[in-house]
Amino acid sequence: MRRCPASFTFVIASACLALAAGRTAHAQAWVDDKGKLDLSLSYNLGISDKVIVDKGDDAVDAGATTHEITLAAEYTPIEHLAVDIALPLALLEYTGDKTQYPHPGGGSYDDGSIHATLTDLRVGARYQLLEEPLALTPMIGVSIPVADYETVGNVVAGRHLKALHLGLALGRVFGESTYVQGVYQFSVVEKYDRTADTKKIGQNRSDFTAMVGHKFLDQRFDVHVDVNGRITHGGINFSQANQLPADDVLYHDPLLAENIVLVGGGVGYQITDAVGVNAGAHLFIAGKNTQNANVFDFGITWAAL
Repeated sequence: MRRCPASFTFVIASACLALAAGRTAHAQAWVDDKGKLDLSLSYNLGISDKVIVDKGDDAVDAGATTHEITLAAEYTPIEHLAVDIALPLALLEYTGDKTQYPHPGGGSYDDGSIHATLTDLRVGARYQLLEEPLALTPMIGVSIPVADYETVGNVVAGRHLKALHLGLALGRVFGESTYVQGVYQFSVVEKYDRTADTKKIGQNRSDFTAMVGHKFLDQRFDVHVDVNGRITHGGINFSQANQLPADDVLYHDPLLAENIVLVGGGVGYQITDAVGVNAGAHLFIAGKNTQNANVFDFGITWAAL
């Protein structure tokens, strides 16, 4: 990556956002029976070794390792309506060169140590309108930061911005065991109001998932492949560094127009009628203004009701 003139280096590590894009939207098109309560604990591991820019050379030896542990619950209070809540805990470690990319705007997580923080509480609901010929399920949710985590530096825990999420899931089952699903979500995100200049930068984004899966062993063993992506509508690029106001450069981390595409898949097994486990892997194949984070995940779900 070309070093920018003056006293700054335009670098961000955003493994947390790659983790968010890499989560599969499993079964989002279908809602469980009335009275069902599922509790889940998931672990995601994101590993990167460089920052991908929009133009020019990438920033090598600027990676990070991110562990994210999420406790979540989903309840179906009435027929066709599911409500959910999730709270992630992130542990972040900068694994890049600590001297090559000093950050003048902050960077308290850039010392190579592991830093732990809660991130954004998310609450949502989805309502399944149709079962045939397609499962059709609109969704709505909000996310709210619950901790004063770092947003500036080579390693950040997120953008610390409240957001409204609007989405739609479509699904179709073929025979008894093969399914396809698509999920789209548009997020209306508040502006980063650190300064008057940063507040002008748009933060809205789109996230999508496409999935194909099949269930074996009396539908207890699930195998699926999927693609996940994120497109930021607005934001700034690395290549704009020399044309931006000083405040936008200083606080560029939460302003970047980050785009990500991950491809992978996973497996799940229903151990008992109440307990299931799942695991997956998603590889970074394209993106800009982001880290090249590959994501690996494991989870366990308990049907409490």
